[in-house]
Amino acid sequence: MLPFLILLFLVLALGVLLCEWRRGGASIRPRELVFLCLSGAAMTLFAALRGESVGADYSMYEEYFLSVREGGAAFVLSSANEYRVEWGYSLLNYLVSLVSGDVRVFMAVVAVLIVGLTCVFIARHSPSWWLSVFVFLTFGSYLNSLCFLRQSIAIAIFLFAVPFLKEKRLLPYLGIVVLAASFHKALFIMAALYFIAHIPVSWKSLTVYGVLTALVLIFSWPLFHFVTRFVYQYYATEDGLYYMEGRDWQTAFVPVVTMLVIVCLRGYLLRRDPNNIVLVNFSIYAGLLYLMTCKHFLFQRFGMLFFTTAILIIPEFLVSLDADRGRLAELQSAPASVKKGRTRKQAIARREERIAQLSRKYSYRYAVFGLVCVGLLCYVWMLVQDRTLLLPYVTFFRP
Repeated sequence: MLPFLILLFLVLALGVLLCEWRRGGASIRPRELVFLCLSGAAMTLFAALRGESVGADYSMYEEYFLSVREGGAAFVLSSANEYRVEWGYSLLNYLVSLVSGDVRVFMAVVAVLIVGLTCVFIARHSPSWWLSVFVFLTFGSYLNSLCFLRQSIAIAIFLFAVPFLKEKRLLPYLGIVVLAASFHKALFIMAALYFIAHIPVSWKSLTVYGVLTALVLIFSWPLFHFVTRFVYQYYATEDGLYYMEGRDWQTAFVPVVTMLVIVCLRGYLLRRDPNNIVLVNFSIYAGLLYLMTCKHFLFQRFGMLFFTTAILIIPEFLVSLDADRGRLAELQSAPASVKKGRTRKQAIARREERIAQLSRKYSYRYAVFGLVCVGLLCYVWMLVQDRTLLLPYVTFFRP
């Protein structure tokens, strides 16, 4: 576990020292860029150098890569290719096999794609780069990327569709969804989100979500048998039924708490940007799907699609709590502009009220501290559980 903890504390130390310390200064962006490059490089190298025993699905992806290397384009286009529908993933394997037949090169390329795309998205759309990277690392997305390669590449691509969804731009949104689905076909379900992601959050919509969740849980087995007659037949096999087992409540804890916090305090997000309603709804979908994971693990695979956007939702929320520190200092140091009478008292009262409003926003600091604590606990808990067989971490240099 030690290598994972070293990676975590490296990212945390870089984030605090380069981005959070004296964050009100004018030179924050160059420091954030240094942080993003260093932390991104560390996570990429960590994933690229891992040995074949790190990650439950490593051997499966290795076998497929070797099949593509041996069979070439004929295999990629043949019915023997189990990922023929996911043409993006097949093409990636084929292109890498033309350069090198070593599966370690392929894993390095995958690491660059997942971490690189995520960091580019963070740089373009996150209001706090270090908070986004911290959430990506500690809330499970990065650890999952060491095992679920296809899905993680697909999610990294889909992230770029979220801004188009917020802006209600259908064609570019669907184009990115199709590209993401070429790596994992489950991403096709995101096409339907275009029509529901902007639904206002109210007691009516929450009631509908709750009823639908209850119905799915009640009729989960009939629905499972019906769906697997046509697609995902593997899940109906003896091995596949593992995914229909339930997880403990700790699996759902962080996504559900995130959902509750975002829903209850969504006003901060919506005042910052009304289109953040998309992010609020994503947090609801993720929380409910992880809640259903307590009955069937299968729902977690879909919950991951939504919960990865926490790298944008949580920083947006925390930054919305932050104070205008320059304005606060100005108000605290300036005397009332009116010197006499009732008008002066009114001016002082207004100034004190404004100071109180800005001071309350210093809850940002406490919220960041709380996030760090929760992230540390979540990260360690996932490593201790080790459900995707990431431990012990070894490099491919180890004999």
